[in-house]
Amino acid sequence: MKPPLVYALIAEGFAEYSFIPVYVKRLATQKGLQIKRSSLDLLKKQPSKSKVLQEAEELCLKALRDEEQAFCIVGIDLDGPDQTDEQKEHTLECTKLHKALGSAYKRYQEQIIVYVPIQAIEHWLAYQAYQLKINNKPNNDSLEKLHQKDLKRLLYGDKDDGRKMRSIAQAIAEKADFNELAKQSRSFAHFHKQIIAFLDQYSKQK
Repeated sequence: MKPPLVYALIAEGFAEYSFIPVYVKRLATQKGLQIKRSSLDLLKKQPSKSKVLQEAEELCLKALRDEEQAFCIVGIDLDGPDQTDEQKEHTLECTKLHKALGSAYKRYQEQIIVYVPIQAIEHWLAYQAYQLKINNKPNNDSLEKLHQKDLKRLLYGDKDDGRKMRSIAQAIAEKADFNELAKQSRSFAHFHKQIIAFLDQYSKQK
């Protein structure tokens, strides 16, 4: 059996650190792969968008070059809607993230997966929150126009501390239909395709 795939997650919020590891583990398990998240992250420093942009290059180099981990997942929120067909704002934010990753992205591009939720991770969560009976099933591409404050209230109620965010995000990730989510949210589909492609490629290696 292959050794576990070790990866680093560099994210700007608490919910991401619960949702994404469950998501990645579920996909890896389907492909017969073991996976493990490393201790490299921003949780000890109160994660934020500015910290991701400032520290992602160094953390990715540490993970991929120094510790020889398999891959890195790096993400920031768009913090605004993008309802256009070509999703220019989403593309620009992905480009900003690539630039912030600097030498790490130039050297390890195939091992770095970036994601930019439109508008925030809560928009991805809210599409699948119906699995926990938090809401009714939304129409595809319908939530990105709603402000993230409204969706945080829907998901977490009036108490949106880190523990509550992580708990709800994990519960949604455990029940989510990720292929359905990729149809509901184009920004999630962008992320989902990268993860599937990476895991497929790795699973084919001897």
